[in-house]
Parts: sequence; C-alpha cells; structure tokens
Amino acid sequence: MNTLKNKSGRRHFLASISAAIVGSAALGSCINRSHTENKSFSEEVLNQPSGNKIAENREMPRDLVLKLLDQKVDQYMHLSYNCAQSSFLALKEQFGLEGDDVLKALTPLTGIAERGETCGAITGSLMVFGLLYGRGKSQLGDWDTYRKSLVPSGKFCERFEKKYGSTMCCKIQQKKFGRCFHLTQQAELRKFQEAGATDVCSSVVRDAVGMAAEIILGPQKTA
Repeated sequence: MNTLKNKSGRRHFLASISAAIVGSAALGSCINRSHTENKSFSEEVLNQPSGNKIAENREMPRDLVLKLLDQKVDQYMHLSYNCAQSSFLALKEQFGLEGDDVLKALTPLTGIAERGETCGAITGSLMVFGLLYGRGKSQLGDWDTYRKSLVPSGKFCERFEKKYGSTMCCKIQQKKFGRCFHLTQQAELRKFQEAGATDVCSSVVRDAVGMAAEIILGPQKTA
C-alpha cells in the first residue's frame, strides 16, 4: 500500500509540474520556470542548523556580505582554479554550512569535467541550495520539499542566464573570450590560461555567488 501511495503521489506531483520540468536531468533545478513565492524559501533557511549564521549575515550591511564573498571567491579561485569548488566553498563558509564531502565531490565538475557543459559556478551554488532547501535520505518521498527546492535554485539560474545568456561553460567562454576553448586538450587549456582564465572566470564566479547570496539573504530590510 505504501508503494502504491508513493507512486500515486509521484504521479500527482509530476502532473502538476510536467510543463515545467523538461531537460537537464543532472541539474533540473536550472529549468526556466515561474514560481509563486509565499512566505517562502528566504525564511525557511533560518530553520536549518546554519540558521543563526544566516541570520547574522542578514543583520550585516548587504554590501559587506557580498564583498566578503568576493574575497573568498578570489582566494579560492587562485588557489584551486576550480569554479565549482570555489563557488561552493565561498558560500559554505559565509553561511556556516557543512559539506566537506560535497566540496571534494565537486572536483571534476568544472564545466562538467571541462567539456564546456554546465558552468561550475552554477553547480557549486546549486549544491548550497541543495544543502539549504533539499531533502535527505529520510525524505526521499517528500515531493513537496523537492518542488519547493526548485524555487530558489530556479530563480538563481534564471538570474545567471539573464546576465550571461546561458548556464553553459562554452557559451560563457564565447561571451567573455570571443571563443570556446576545448579544455580537455592540453594546447587549448594552455591558450585558455594565457587568455587570463583565472581572473575572467573569477568574475563569473563572483557574480554567481553574489546572486545565490542575494536569494539566500532575501529582501533587504528597509529603515
């Protein structure tokens, strides 16, 4: 009976969003969609173990939080040359999250193994949204939590895509460098580095992390 109930719930869930969920199996949160924001995700994060740290950041001047994140991104990009790990680690530290295993798992996800696919700044930031809004093993049948998690992650992807025209590494390279480098080839990787890849990619990661932070922090308080 439980199995039938779960399958029925899943069919009901899928039917309710079937028009929205098409494409990107690995990173489905990046699908463009329009969501109604209720009370919503900006407040729910305060119930997380990291809630106090997030609340603390909300009390800080927004410009200061973003500046601190920029500094973290630059530090980790010049240390690791990895947009996925740098974006995740900057947000993880600023908002007091766990996730050292996630950081390690992000190692090959720079443009999905440097194939010009989903930008690592997207992947790393989405991992943070997953930690904040996602569901664990004991909640795998909780379709409501899954659907809610798509709200902040979808909003983030839409903002990024609006600025860069795409969430794909190769398309972003074309925008920033005028061409796409085939990074799995040693000669191309060298040209990419010589073109100032670390500094240019750091600016993209800073933008992504800033967008993610704005969503996590929610609307600024008015005097």
